[in-house]
Amino acid sequence: MRVFDIPGGTKVQSMINIPDFPAELPVTTIRGTEPGPNVLITAGIHNEEYTGIETANRFAAELTPEEIKGAVTIIHICNPTGFASIAADVVPEDGKNLNRVFPGNADGSLSHRLAHFILQDFIRPADYLIDLHSGGGREELVPHNYFQRLGGKKLSERSLALASCMDADYTVATNVLTGSSFTHASAYNVPAILMERGQMATWNETDVQDYMDDLRRILHSVGTLSKSRPQRRIPRVIETTTYYDAEAEGCWYHARNVGETVAEGEPLGEIRDPFGNVLSVVQAKRRGVVLFQLGSYSVRDGEFLVCCGDL
Repeated sequence: MRVFDIPGGTKVQSMINIPDFPAELPVTTIRGTEPGPNVLITAGIHNEEYTGIETANRFAAELTPEEIKGAVTIIHICNPTGFASIAADVVPEDGKNLNRVFPGNADGSLSHRLAHFILQDFIRPADYLIDLHSGGGREELVPHNYFQRLGGKKLSERSLALASCMDADYTVATNVLTGSSFTHASAYNVPAILMERGQMATWNETDVQDYMDDLRRILHSVGTLSKSRPQRRIPRVIETTTYYDAEAEGCWYHARNVGETVAEGEPLGEIRDPFGNVLSVVQAKRRGVVLFQLGSYSVRDGEFLVCCGDL
């Protein structure tokens, strides 16, 4: 039975076989009794982003056929072997970041096969895609999301409408194919967003409940749910971002907390050696807000440090 193709008024939870792959996908599909859109929710593309995974698990258990129109399909963990092995951000069998290999390849390495299967069997037949992420094992972040500026004005507007339902301060426009699932959804005219909430390979009730409320607002906005949730903030649109990488190996000391704004030329942090000598100072190239940054202490030369949304 293909995704979304279940009888009205039912919920089906099953492990889905992935062709030529050593694990299965845990998937829940809920279909209401009335027609409506097919909404796909994904989590666990990155293995240690537990807030998104717990939200998917909780939302799949909570949502009932009686309260929805159309269908909602939830892939609880998109990278099952990575989750099982705690391999940070990669498919362990080939060491590749699953969210950098879309659209994938049915004849490629395991990560490419997995991406191809998810795109063709789940994303392509969907009407909307919501991809849940969180700060991984070494990232701290302020809640925000990303929406497509791909596929033309109408698709961009529909994606922004989804993004605007998240209770967060910022939403970031994406206008290039990044190898992520949500950008490649644009090839099939599927409005899509990537959401970020939670950090540092942990999860807590507040973040999960906020994510659950985000999902209910989004499903209400597309006509799947009749009831919504209150929203405190409408995200401000950020069109561009600036990334900063380490120029030395050592100990990382950040100068700004996530969510704080920084002026051009102000310090974002510095790298010191074990004796306290400053090896590198990272300064803001332009005015921005710290969306996410390295939250751990040890840093390697060339490694990601900070991402700022340009203001």
